[in-house]
Amino acid sequence: MTAAPRFFSRAHAPLIAGALFSGLILKLVSPPYGLAFIHWLTFVPLFVAVASDDRKRNFKLGYLSGFFAVWTLFFWLAQTIDLFSNIPLALAALIIGLFAAVWGLPYGLLAMAIHPLRRRFGAWWVLAYPCVWVAGEFLQPALFPYYQGVGQYRTPYTWQLASVFGAMGVSWLVIATNAAVAELVLSRASKRSLIPFGIVLALFLGNIGFGYRRFHAVEAALAGAPVARVSILQQGVTMVQRIQDRGSEVFKSWMELTGKVVDQKPDLVVWPEGSIYYNPTDKRVLPVFEKMTSEYGFAFLVGGGTREADPEDPSKRASWNSAYLFSRDGKITGRYDKMVPMPFGEYLPWPFSYLDRWIEGVGHFRAGTSPTVFDSGKFTFTTPICYEAILEKQMRVLSDADAYVNITNDGWFGDTSAPHQHAMLSAALAVEMGRPMLRIAYTGISMVVEPHGVIKHETRPYTEVTEVVELRLAKFDTPYRSWGRYFPWACAVVAALVLAMTRKRAVTPAPPAA
Repeated sequence: MTAAPRFFSRAHAPLIAGALFSGLILKLVSPPYGLAFIHWLTFVPLFVAVASDDRKRNFKLGYLSGFFAVWTLFFWLAQTIDLFSNIPLALAALIIGLFAAVWGLPYGLLAMAIHPLRRRFGAWWVLAYPCVWVAGEFLQPALFPYYQGVGQYRTPYTWQLASVFGAMGVSWLVIATNAAVAELVLSRASKRSLIPFGIVLALFLGNIGFGYRRFHAVEAALAGAPVARVSILQQGVTMVQRIQDRGSEVFKSWMELTGKVVDQKPDLVVWPEGSIYYNPTDKRVLPVFEKMTSEYGFAFLVGGGTREADPEDPSKRASWNSAYLFSRDGKITGRYDKMVPMPFGEYLPWPFSYLDRWIEGVGHFRAGTSPTVFDSGKFTFTTPICYEAILEKQMRVLSDADAYVNITNDGWFGDTSAPHQHAMLSAALAVEMGRPMLRIAYTGISMVVEPHGVIKHETRPYTEVTEVVELRLAKFDTPYRSWGRYFPWACAVVAALVLAMTRKRAVTPAPPAA
């Protein structure tokens, strides 16, 4: 009896190449490259490779694909660790390798599901498997919720589906399309495969038709909507340069940028997260803010830290990442404390907190306790700060206003793909929640996102920007905002049922694998 070839062998080279291709090409789907059109065929090589009955080999192929997908997509984490901590790049890359080793596991498990589904349901697996995939996306914990569907955020007609089912609804369609094409390859375009393929094609085209109608309906509503004039102020420096400056120099730089837009009569001027080193109530800056807003007559949102007596122990000091709004008459009318501090950036979560004495660059911020709805005098808005703008649960909490004003500082990630991915995920939530968004980033990417996903006035990272732009104020109560995550829950139920059914004998034999 001939022994099975080792996994890394010449016999398996085509399968390994297909799995690697599917994993590595995801980097091109993600921004800044944004080649969303290839997403519809990205997983075909992997799905073809794992269609055999060798479960261990299928897991290894899926795991290999997932490991390199995660490692390349999130390598910016290693670059950021190297740049702003005392950990060298080689060790940081190893840390991200361990991260990829863990988060590559779901890809391996998902790859193992294809053959049992295909054996049990024949060509109809192409409709069952996307539910399994979405259930996997939904149920796995994620600090950075990067769902496959979000890669379509710049394709307006396809992307409107997110307003109904969220980004995971688009994930379902992406995976179904890849599976349908893979089945055509595996079955050599047999008659059995044509009907499921036709259904997926009809869903694909139907979604484009729905997207076309919704896009133009939203555009028509926006055309008659009231407009607010808002500032986009952005620095052209790196954070390596910035952290070497004194607080007074940083404050002066933002005042100079503001002075360049006052003649354009903005309704709202925004300084981003962490734009000053002082409490906005500090006597060094408060009189300046009061005079500036009352003299020029605009509302003013400023992101800055708050450091004051700890409510739990007044003898100690505590810090919050905050945003303050000054009214047109120079008075502070509200403060919002970030409710979801970023793990490993603004605090070290348990069980890593004991490493605090050895790891530099991590903050000690408290979490805010409640949302704040600000009133600029022309429109109401909430201020998701940084990481909050990519968290669906938090954005839902902050959705009871006319618009989002997302303030962030992505300069900490350096010149990597992170600012682009962060902007992508925040733009996705604007469509899911049906709210316009003004995004102001310290060093970019700043932009305006409209409720149908159109991105306007997008800036390049590390370029100085001083302009006043229009924010069209129309909001929409999307099905996704109203009903929540019913779709991924439904997919989870379907996934459990179809996987349980794979234990039974197949109704019809699956077509042969290529």
